Amino acid sequence: MIRIIVALDEHNLMGDLSKPNGMPWYCPEDLQHFKTTTLHQHIVMGHTTFQKLKSPLPKRTNIVVTHQIISIPNVIVKHSLDEIIQRYRMLDKDLYIIGGASIFTQALPYVDELLISRIPGTYTGNVYFPKLDQSMFQLKHTIPYQTFTLEIYQNITLR
Repeated sequence: MIRIIVALDEHNLMGDLSKPNGMPWYCPEDLQHFKTTTLHQHIVMGHTTFQKLKSPLPKRTNIVVTHQIISIPNVIVKHSLDEIIQRYRMLDKDLYIIGGASIFTQALPYVDELLISRIPGTYTGNVYFPKLDQSMFQLKHTIPYQTFTLEIYQNITLR
């Protein structure tokens, strides 16, 4: 299954490039949810997201999509998100797309599920999640946590 996992505020803000880690908020409970969900999984991200992380996330297969010719220790570098998604779909393997905005925009038509951690409040930043096509995605579940609400959307056009 191909999934996007992302944290958003009430206005779909997801990032602040001026912050060292790119996050407009600090929500330990959501960070734990992200870690638990993606541990021992395959994750894909754009080069800017990887630069904010500064190193590969441990105990995960890290894949970075970039047009640059680079080599990063312990990271698989690919030049086509479509190729990655099609490969994982053919292998029937789970893939978590973790950012950023450009990668999310490219991936939205192909993902099976969205895992959106809705962080209460309004924050400042400069990176927003792409607008969701409501005819493609249907809210299936909401799971309340103490400090955020997990919204799980299903892509109804892929069924």
